[in-house]
Amino acid sequence: MYHRVLLIARLSLTLALIAPFASALRAQDDLFDDPAQRQKIASLRGTWRFSVGDNPAWAKPEFDDRDWTKVDLPGDWESEGYRGYNGYAWYRRSFNLPRDQAGRRVYLSLGKIDDVDEVYVNGQLIGGTGQFPPDYHTAWDARRIYPVPAACLRAGEANLIAVRVYDVGGRGGVYEGRLAVFSTNYPSFAINLDRDWTFSAGDNATWAQPQIDESIFTPITVPSLWENAGHADLDGFGWYRVKFTVTEKPSDATLVLLLGRIDDLDEVYLNGTRIGGTGDLEHPRENRGLDFYRQNRGYTFAASLLQGENVLAVRVYDREGGGGIYAGPIGIMTQADYIKFWEQRRRDSNSLWNWLTRFD
Repeated sequence: MYHRVLLIARLSLTLALIAPFASALRAQDDLFDDPAQRQKIASLRGTWRFSVGDNPAWAKPEFDDRDWTKVDLPGDWESEGYRGYNGYAWYRRSFNLPRDQAGRRVYLSLGKIDDVDEVYVNGQLIGGTGQFPPDYHTAWDARRIYPVPAACLRAGEANLIAVRVYDVGGRGGVYEGRLAVFSTNYPSFAINLDRDWTFSAGDNATWAQPQIDESIFTPITVPSLWENAGHADLDGFGWYRVKFTVTEKPSDATLVLLLGRIDDLDEVYLNGTRIGGTGDLEHPRENRGLDFYRQNRGYTFAASLLQGENVLAVRVYDREGGGGIYAGPIGIMTQADYIKFWEQRRRDSNSLWNWLTRFD
């Protein structure tokens, strides 16, 4: 009886600790919060260079920012003396990437930013949250966790982070949270889909095809809730599209597309061929009560479907609340690596369960 009471107490304590953060963890790569598979490369707390104003040249590593103000992060710019300032501002800071981290999956954690941001590494845009004017939409309470494409990193050298921020009132800036560069130990993707995606609200069956008129599609960060990308209060259908080039096909005959978690239902097309889906999109309202948004998406397909130039199209239906491809990982693995991936996650999960259930 004592052991049972102890187990219940431990489980209750763990759920109590996790519950307040459940909503905050959604718009990100869910692997990032696995301590067993995360390695810190560099802390980003402390001194950054800062300037009010807006200039695209400030994203470039060669820009000389020595005359900029020094500020401590995390912390809002109001507390740094910029009281009453609303509008655009930029932060800049470098970090060193050890050579032994080359080729691993790297992430930036930038806490919470009031209100809107774009993030650049070595001059390349890697992500953003919220919507800049003229179609302004705040994302002041969203955690910023951005995968960094390996192509824009320089192993063994300094790497420049530039953060463009827009604030309409209140604190302004990178005001709280974990600021660091991390890598993960999970298997790498054969094809990384950390790149620019596009999105359109609405539903059109022709959007599954590779060649369409994309003039109404707009850029979107994946993963993220589409509410944080200027589509506030969108319930119903939306489509994502991404283009990618394959110069050398993976040797495996079977590949797996990882699409993280999607709120709520989805269908996925590769070069016009349906390769998977979750839920019944023909009768989406009949799926009510099923927690599809909690499910990790992994869709198997034949490598022969890949071409030189490829288009991935994802049809999504959201019932209510947040919507879209809101958590990672996002990419294509060989089936062998996919098996390793889930074996690692199983071991990590068992380690947590063993801790919860062991008795003194």
